[in-house]
Formats: sequence, C-alpha cells, structure tokens
Amino acid sequence: MATCSVTWRPSGGDSKTGGRGEFEYVPASSLEGRQINVFIEDLNLTIPAEVYGARRNGKPRLRKVESNNRRKLHLPGLVMAAARLPLPAREDLTHTVTFPLRSGSFVMDSMDFDIIDDDGDIATLAPLRVSIRNHPTYQIDLQDRFAAIASDLASISDIRSNHPDLAAAIERHWKALVAEENSAEMQRASDEVNQIQERIFGLTNAASATKLEEAEAKPPVEEEEIFGVEGRLLARIHVYKERDKGLPARVKSFYKTKNKGKLVCEACDLDPVALYGANGERCLEAHHRIPIEQLQPDSITRVEEMAVVCASCHRIIHSQKPCIPVEDLASALKSVTKAS
Repeated sequence: MATCSVTWRPSGGDSKTGGRGEFEYVPASSLEGRQINVFIEDLNLTIPAEVYGARRNGKPRLRKVESNNRRKLHLPGLVMAAARLPLPAREDLTHTVTFPLRSGSFVMDSMDFDIIDDDGDIATLAPLRVSIRNHPTYQIDLQDRFAAIASDLASISDIRSNHPDLAAAIERHWKALVAEENSAEMQRASDEVNQIQERIFGLTNAASATKLEEAEAKPPVEEEEIFGVEGRLLARIHVYKERDKGLPARVKSFYKTKNKGKLVCEACDLDPVALYGANGERCLEAHHRIPIEQLQPDSITRVEEMAVVCASCHRIIHSQKPCIPVEDLASALKSVTKAS
C-alpha cells in the first residue's frame, strides 16, 4: 500500500528565521489535483477533509476548499482533533518541545498516511503517525490513538459510572466525529475531553481514559519520583509493561532471532549464557527505549521499541530522570573499558 506525507514548512523564511507555517505534501505527485478524505478504520468513519493538493508558483501546497472559513480545519488539524490531540502551532517560535504536549506548544513536522484509495479526483487517506518538529525521535502512532478512542467508546458505561462529565465529553466528541464532516466542533469537543482528563488525571496526552484508570489502580513503583500526576501514571504504565509476562519473552525471542541465536546485554555486552549456562538469560530484562515523559500511555508496545539489558544495567538506566539512554550507557562503559 502506497503512503504519503503532509509536512510543515515555514513560509516567509527558513527553519531558522521562522515565518508563518504552511502545510505541503510530499511527494507532490501523490496528492496533486486530489480532494482528500480521511478514513479512520477503528471507528469506521470517512471524513471529507475539504482540502486539495495544488501547485502555486511551481511548488506543492495543500489548500482548504474554503480558505478563509475558520469553521473548517486544515488536514493536520482535522486529524489531530479526531485523535483527541492538541493542535500544533502555525509558527515555530521557541524551537523547544515539552511533554505532555499542549495546544500551540509544538509544531508538527510531518504526518504520514496510507493511501487507501485514489480515483484521480479523490484520495482517501488513513492516518498513520505524526512527528514533532525539533524532536525527531518523538512520534505519535495515530492508529494506536484511534484504537484507544474506540476502546473508550466500548467502555463508556464504566467511564460514566466513575466520571460522568468525562463520559459526556467523550460522547460529544464521538457525535462530532460520526457526523463525518469537517467542523471546528470536533476541535472544541476534543479540547473539552482533554481538559476534563487533565482535571482528573493531570496533564496527559492519553487518548484512553480507561488506560489511565487502570494505571491509577496499579500499586506504586519506584519511578514515581517524577513530579506530577502524568509522570506518576506514566511510570506505572512504563514499569508494568516491562513486567508483563509475555512482553519480555517476545522481546528476547525477537532479538535472539535477529542476532542469530545469541542474546547479550545491549549496554555492557554481558553474555549471561556463556557466563552462567543455559539459565543465564534470566539475567536479561526488557526495557523501554522511550523515556517515560515521552511514553504514549495507550500505545501498543512493539518489540522494536524495547531493548534487552542485564538487571544491573537496567537499574543504572533508571537511576536518574530522565533515564539514561541505552546507547549512552553503552558508550560510557566502553570508554571506561578502554581507559583501564
């Protein structure tokens, strides 16, 4: 299946001098001359984005059909509102990113789509992921978010029993979505859900209230030294995912196959089987490469996002906040070895 991207580009200047942000698509040939529909598989919705691909002065642009109608969202804003994410800014003023994201506090770098259908006039696109400008390692999986929203809708009676105002806001957001039309009401409903979630759970970019409630119900963990409710809940989600009985086994199997049957600590190169025998693999643990503050609470954990480290290195990695990247610890240990 073909893919395409919508990217942010500053106009009236370059990435250093800033300027008013505009969206353009890459590659140009993918969407040029097409109206665009957004297809959300988990919610079984198709929303006409009311934007089209065009060229201006020989350069590709993504234009709103009604360019001055503020009741209509641009394509990235439409997708972000549907996914209950904060809106990106149009200008890159601070060049810094803080987490959790808040509306206007970041600039979208690119948004990727699967091209589901293209008849030459209308291209139907399924959102895949969005990346954040000046933070190249941070991506939000949009499919995970829509799956989380679908999960909330399926559990709406449980949410209502604990937080009736949040359930009502989630239902208003769903009503805006199911209308299948580009409307600023979708953004207003998204903001309302996020504001109520913030009041209950702390500032969070979670799409799923059920995931946050599950995290609150789990016993505390050592990593809760991070200040703020969001940090506390993310620490629980982070640690309990690492302790999930099935996840470490899948991670070890993945890297063992990748490394032709050999499994070592990615930080210190310890080969526990060579040292301790067949049971040595018990020394190795699964670790999230993504720092806690960047963890998406309702994302599906993929083995490629995990590292295999020994218990000792794992404790050192988590000895400071944010945690030490595996690569940085490996580099430090190699320097110590060379020096000795």
